[in-house]
Amino acid sequence: MHAAIDAAVEARHGGGAAIGAVLVDATGKVIATGGSIVGPTHDPTAHAEINCIRAASQSLGTADLSAYTLYSTLEPCHMCLSGAAWAKIAHVYFGAYRKDVSPNLFETKNVLSDEREAAHMDLHNGARMQVHGGILEKECAHLLHIAQ
Repeated sequence: MHAAIDAAVEARHGGGAAIGAVLVDATGKVIATGGSIVGPTHDPTAHAEINCIRAASQSLGTADLSAYTLYSTLEPCHMCLSGAAWAKIAHVYFGAYRKDVSPNLFETKNVLSDEREAAHMDLHNGARMQVHGGILEKECAHLLHIAQ
């Protein structure tokens, strides 16, 4: 998660939101990183998790990332969670929950948490995604509060 925090700080310094993601292998080696650069790129899909998945797929030459784990500083939105499912990423860990962030940043009324939503994500091989939040939650939430 510390590497994801570093990616969030880098994204903020580049004019993006302080949200970062990393993809790691079974040994913990970082395969790819991504930051949220929606603002600077004017691309609504340029979220940290999507950028990380894109970088990993291009670097590895495959869309199947089932052997890797995704870490994000913020609970992934449904687009990012779906992107992870399409990449067959079975394990996603995140820091801050959406509820930890300003209500002006995300609409959270009547939204299922990723931890519950992931149980419904089909990874195209019969496996189900597992999502766990609250990893360094305060540190990750702090990144977004100081960026506002």
